[in-house]
Amino acid sequence: MKRSLLNVSIVFIYVLCLVISTSANQNNLLSSSPEPNNTGKWYFGGNIGLNFWSDYFLISVEPMIGYHVSSKFSLGIKPHYSYIKEDNDNIEDFTYHNFGGSVFARYAPVPLGYLHAEFAYNNYEQYNYNSISQDYESERVWIPFLLLGAGYRQPLGPNATAYAEVLLDVIQDKNSPFKKWEPIVHAGVAFGF
Repeated sequence: MKRSLLNVSIVFIYVLCLVISTSANQNNLLSSSPEPNNTGKWYFGGNIGLNFWSDYFLISVEPMIGYHVSSKFSLGIKPHYSYIKEDNDNIEDFTYHNFGGSVFARYAPVPLGYLHAEFAYNNYEQYNYNSISQDYESERVWIPFLLLGAGYRQPLGPNATAYAEVLLDVIQDKNSPFKKWEPIVHAGVAFGF
């Protein structure tokens, strides 16, 4: 299964938000706290991915809900769904519906940076060739991930923050769709309330 290291559309949106917010109110952003004014606040956001290249199409949605336990520590959950379609010239076309979820913790030792730990458990559709029936058969496989890494966040206003993070899967399950020790990059926007 093809995987893109970095989703260009998400990075473009992130950079665009960063440029617009910085030019609109640069002094306010530099002095703003990346956390909401009061600890114990909920926040939501997430990632939306779109990737198409040649005969490959992917769309994914990963909403996020988190809770600031303190000004430096937060916990949250993320459900995940992705749709993938591969058009193969020599063999049949494949369609995948993958889903799952995760729980995460973030610790912010510095104002704009954070450490991230996340346990994800996702169900992937896999196709295997059956030599007896001479056809491809689909099976579903649950795959665990333990993602560790760090991120950077940039305030976009009083209740909005853009973020980017780089994570590594330390479990390295044999069925993982990612290459060994391939970095996983996320970018998104979170809103506090």
